[in-house]
Amino acid sequence: MNINPKGKVPNIHTASTKNMSVTTLEKLKMADPELYQTVFAKPIEEIEDGRLQQHLYDQKFWVDDEQALRENGYEHFANNIRDEKIRFEQERINKEIEASKQRQELQRQKAEAWKNMSLMERMAAEPLSMGQVIDNRMKYHGKVESN
Repeated sequence: MNINPKGKVPNIHTASTKNMSVTTLEKLKMADPELYQTVFAKPIEEIEDGRLQQHLYDQKFWVDDEQALRENGYEHFANNIRDEKIRFEQERINKEIEASKQRQELQRQKAEAWKNMSLMERMAAEPLSMGQVIDNRMKYHGKVESN
């Protein structure tokens, strides 16, 4: 990705978000978020959120810090959180896919075993309930015989 600040490269000591174009800033965010963060992040002491300040000092972030980090110019840290959320979600999806494959394999094995059973084995595998017995007797005999 080519970052062209339209003219000579600005002095890193005087560069700010006010004297650079939005396009250049966005390109810089995408091309090198760590450099963007180093140059344009708000000093930790100036951040109004004490919890976020503490997380920045400790370099230990929570998932819900992502937006606040972006708002204060900590693009690299925010991207790390986003990447971890994506990785976690992908792992969760992969686990669900694997569990689904296992369930499908188990169902296939059961269906295969059922297909290979004889009629008597099938009847033994699924005994009729009392309600089914009564319904069948009514259907074929017209009455319920007591045994």
